Formats: sequence, structure tokens, C-alpha cells
Amino acid sequence: MSYFQSRRKGRVYVEMPGFSGRLIADLARQLIELLSDGEATSGAGVDPLEELVEMDSPRDQPTDPALLRLLPDAYTDSPEVAAEFRRFTEQGLRKAKIGAAEVVVRSIGEIDPADEDAALEFELSRDAARAWMRCLTDLRLTLAERLEVTADDDEATWLALPDDDPRGSLYRIYGWLGYQLETLLEAAQH
Repeated sequence: MSYFQSRRKGRVYVEMPGFSGRLIADLARQLIELLSDGEATSGAGVDPLEELVEMDSPRDQPTDPALLRLLPDAYTDSPEVAAEFRRFTEQGLRKAKIGAAEVVVRSIGEIDPADEDAALEFELSRDAARAWMRCLTDLRLTLAERLEVTADDDEATWLALPDDDPRGSLYRIYGWLGYQLETLLEAAQH
């Protein structure tokens, strides 16, 4: 079921069950936490000039595979050049990804657990729809890395996992997010 319908001027109307909204919002909050982990915040020993120009000292690549998938190395043949490139780009990339996830969380709002069956209805501006697309993509990349999904995987193998294997549920969420991304993209293009 598609939750997204096109509107005029690139806007997208969204209608989804509360439980779906809650799942997406929870995943977006986890993405924010993943991207924020270990990041200094304003006033916590951050050089104001470095914060202003969104750079800091050279950075090593993340050790978390999902975070590395979201923030890949630009130069794989030179760790020193890659660290220097991260110095100028990683903080801004993290902020952009966090910002997109925050748009998703704000769009959905707070959902009362007693109202999870009630439909959520809201409209996304063109920019908010783009933020949703970026966030859904980042969520899929994170789940793919956690599940170790590859392009060569056979979907039937994933779907045949036993009911008690938690990877099966995560894979279904991964596929569901892909469908939502596809339908959002289609609605935003009209």
C-alpha cells in the first residue's frame, strides 16, 4: 500500500497508519543517534571557527560498518588523503543526514500508542519530500549493512528465514522501506 500521493507544485500528501508512522519515526531517531554518536556539540570543546566552516582535525573512517556505509571514504587508496577529505566534509554530511531524519520525525509528530491504528495525514513540501527520500535511503543503507545484504542475495532466501530469526523481520522492513521510497519518489515526480 502506498502512503504517498502527488499534489500540485511538487507537494506530496501522506496518509499512513499510526503504527507505520511510529516505525519510521523510531528508525529515523535511531539514525540520528547513530550519526550523532561521538560527535562534539557546540560549546563542548569545539573550536568556533572550525564549527563555523564545518571542519575540524583530520578524521579516521568510522569503525561501525553501517556508519561507514553512510559516510564512505572518498579516497580508498590513501588513508591520509581520506582523513583530510573527511576533515572538510564529514561534519556537514552528518548534519545534512541528521537534518533529513529530523524532518521525518517532525512530519510524523508524536503518536499516542493508543492511537496507533488511527491514520496520520499530512502534506510534505517539495523540500520535505526530498528530505524523506534521503532519510529512507539512509535507513535502507543502514539496514542493508546490519543485515549484510548484497546485490547478489536471493530474496527468496531472506524471505524463507524461520519466524524466530530476527533477520527475517528486519529484511521485511528493509523491503518495505524500499517500496515506500519508490512510491514517494513516484509521487514527488508528478
